[in-house]
Amino acid sequence: MPHQHIDSGGLDSHEMPSRSGLLGKAFSVLFYLFFALTTLAVFIPLNPRMPSKGLDASWQFAMNEAVARNMIFGKQVMFTYGPYASAVTRTYSPATDERMLLGSLLLGLSFSAALLFLERGRKKYITLVLLLFLATYGGPELLLLSYALLVAVCVLKQARSELPGKPSSLNWWQASAAIVMLLTLGMLPLEKGSLVLPFAAAVALPAAFLLFRGRFRQALICLFLPVTAVAVFWCVAGQSLANLPVFLRGTTLLASGYTEAMSTPWTILPAVIGDGLVIVSLALTALVLLSIVRSTQLTFASKCTLALLFAALQFVAFKHGIVKSEGLSGIFASLALFVLMISFLYMDRFLLAAMSIAILLTIVTAVQGDAVLNKEVHERFGPGVTWSGEKRPDIFQFCLDRAIGAYSRTTYLNTWKTYSAVWDGIHSRMSQSDDLAVRYRQALEDIRNDYPLPVLKGAGDVYSYEQSVLLASGNAWDPRPVFQSYSAYTPELAMVNEQHLRGLGAPDWALIDLESIEGRLPSLDDGASWPALFDNYAFISYDSHYVLMQRRQAVQQESRFEEIVRETCETGKTVAIPETNGLLFAAIDLKPTLLGRLLTVAFNPPQLHIVLHLSNGQTKRYRVVAGMMSTGFLLSPFVSDTKAFASLADGMNSPESGESVDSISIEPSYGHSLFWSGTYGLTLKKYVGR
Repeated sequence: MPHQHIDSGGLDSHEMPSRSGLLGKAFSVLFYLFFALTTLAVFIPLNPRMPSKGLDASWQFAMNEAVARNMIFGKQVMFTYGPYASAVTRTYSPATDERMLLGSLLLGLSFSAALLFLERGRKKYITLVLLLFLATYGGPELLLLSYALLVAVCVLKQARSELPGKPSSLNWWQASAAIVMLLTLGMLPLEKGSLVLPFAAAVALPAAFLLFRGRFRQALICLFLPVTAVAVFWCVAGQSLANLPVFLRGTTLLASGYTEAMSTPWTILPAVIGDGLVIVSLALTALVLLSIVRSTQLTFASKCTLALLFAALQFVAFKHGIVKSEGLSGIFASLALFVLMISFLYMDRFLLAAMSIAILLTIVTAVQGDAVLNKEVHERFGPGVTWSGEKRPDIFQFCLDRAIGAYSRTTYLNTWKTYSAVWDGIHSRMSQSDDLAVRYRQALEDIRNDYPLPVLKGAGDVYSYEQSVLLASGNAWDPRPVFQSYSAYTPELAMVNEQHLRGLGAPDWALIDLESIEGRLPSLDDGASWPALFDNYAFISYDSHYVLMQRRQAVQQESRFEEIVRETCETGKTVAIPETNGLLFAAIDLKPTLLGRLLTVAFNPPQLHIVLHLSNGQTKRYRVVAGMMSTGFLLSPFVSDTKAFASLADGMNSPESGESVDSISIEPSYGHSLFWSGTYGLTLKKYVGR
């Protein structure tokens, strides 16, 4: 056949590949620019939030102040977060800004180094999807939890490329990056104490894997560096090494009672949908585990390590998400992110299906966390409706009618907000170097204007949780260890707070506003401390917001009671309360059954409720927490709000002016005696006073 000339449009054979090469280089440049920008936007809080009022805002403000005042974590402060909490809360304080930025930068660099190591030799679409997902749904706690898995995946990938008995193939900079990544693990429990389990799993399982492969030196490094980093970072934060076990014990106490105290039922979301989503999340978790077990690209040791670590981390994510009914999105977000990380090792149809469904359900359920929609619900139906326990199809329909706007805010608008915050933060810190300080002062001024406090001679504390008001006022702050009353939900935590009021370090002033959460009995939060308040503090004033009480000169170390009743009662049955001329405190000892304990570990137990029958004929129903009831609380007269507390504190000599309680019943929301004991111990004691 004769030779045919093919017109290539004037390009010779050497020019065609060069254009392809240029496109490839351009794509690589754009990829790494996007990588750097996303890392900066997701990990570094250049434009942090400012202090404000509210339950969460108050503890975030308080944690910054605890760090600024060099308070001892585990003793003076007992909370679920540690001395590096600002890297998670991303709340600004001049005293913690540098620590927040450096801690976030360390995590961002380590996370980025791990991703760059994993994406070598694989198509970049996995990394692109992961980065976009983080930009949209990557909250600080999810970043910390997923980092524990990311480090382990790096260990497994590196081990796959090394031959047994041969030295490590890492060059010097890769080895340096690996050291930094392992050290960064030590930040996890110091940013949030409840991440102790993920930290332990991320350290122990890869080390055991390396030991199994005969890599003794590498296993020792995997164990030694993160554990040492915890101690070093703790000391760098100005904490004594001797107090580290105390801090860890405190976080364990908080974690042990968290599920029963803080869980919320399906209220807005129909139970069939909520339970269905929970089942889907468990099915997807099982699908990922099945994929790992049947993978032909992983060794037996790799399968065991990956499966155990994934199961442990997803369990933590599941518990965090399921405790609060609005936390479902977090379960699916963690699952999607974990699968994306595992896909750096291998991909099959099971992983692809689990990842796709998890991402879709993250998008669908993220609307529950939309701040604008939640505000509209509270304005339309009133605060507290989302935890009332009552089925509210009207609120569900209200949310459905506004779903499109909510979805836009929780998807692409949220992504845009993540990236735009980078420019806003750089502008604030570079062009206007004092902008953050000015905004901070203005935020405090706004809190003071919203509720001005008088100048107090001495230090004060706020009950039950609105610490922001006191902190912004400029008055001295001397908080109880568990500085938000709703968190003192175990007997040990409640008594730590009670003893604080009887010690030398007790505050000079107590500002009291009964702000119970989630429909709890108002006298239950820090109920064990009420006798100490009555013993050692005198009523000064009530301004329709706070009751102001001043510490007496003589401190009473123990309250005096006269026991009235000690009996065993049947759960769900009405129990008559004897008429008493005085303050009647109750201690109720109700234990979960074995099945109830197992349910608490794996899921949420039935909520407990107390029904009060008052002398005026009214019936009141409140949520109660078993651990808080056991240490004692004021039962009669009934104190429903701060005004009633003010009347009680002001008229201690005539408490009969309040509404007395004629009878009570304690009942679980479901299951009767299946999950909670069918009987409980009831002790009634009359407060004798000073």
